[in-house]
Amino acid sequence: MIWWGKGRTMRNIRIEAADITLLPVVKGLVSEEETVSRIFDEMRPDVIAISISREDLEGLHRREDYDKYEPSDLEIIYQAFLESFGEVRIPPPAYVRALEISEEKGTPIIPIDMNEELYTETYCQKVRTRDMIRESYFARRATGKTFDLSSPDAFARSWDARVNKARGFRELERAREVHMANTLRRLGGKYSRVLAIIECERLDGVARALEDGGPANQDTLIK
Repeated sequence: MIWWGKGRTMRNIRIEAADITLLPVVKGLVSEEETVSRIFDEMRPDVIAISISREDLEGLHRREDYDKYEPSDLEIIYQAFLESFGEVRIPPPAYVRALEISEEKGTPIIPIDMNEELYTETYCQKVRTRDMIRESYFARRATGKTFDLSSPDAFARSWDARVNKARGFRELERAREVHMANTLRRLGGKYSRVLAIIECERLDGVARALEDGGPANQDTLIK
């Protein structure tokens, strides 16, 4: 079964003179390449923003290293569940396709997530020993858990809820969402049309953080 993004909702948020479109994607699904290409062609943004770090974007440029990546045990389990919806690949095809489009069209591509230094600092502030123990407990038993497999988005969100069940990890993800929203707000001061490609499980939090200071927003169904 191949998932083409039908029924998924984009968020369109206007910040002063800028239109910021948040496109939710499921990390890993190869079929997300088509969604990214189609939305780009429809929107023709001035800039592409993607929810990865500066270091991760640098890694995407090193295509010769793609096959050298060794996934963690949790990533392997995530991939096994996600394969129910189609082919899965690392690094996430949605981000790879965004980079290819940037190179083909000459559209700037900007990473909006925390860099490694800031992420490490935030992790140390938010995550406690008990949180790491809970994460380890989940990792050992993830294959026996039940997740929502009604759609790729539903699975990704239910997986995220289990992985980040501990308070420290939830706070870490909220900090990421606020950081990405602040970066998008800055991009909105420079570009009129911003396409932000964000993993679906973080999209609502990024949208809320943007809307806290934004005058209007609108949802658009991806058909």
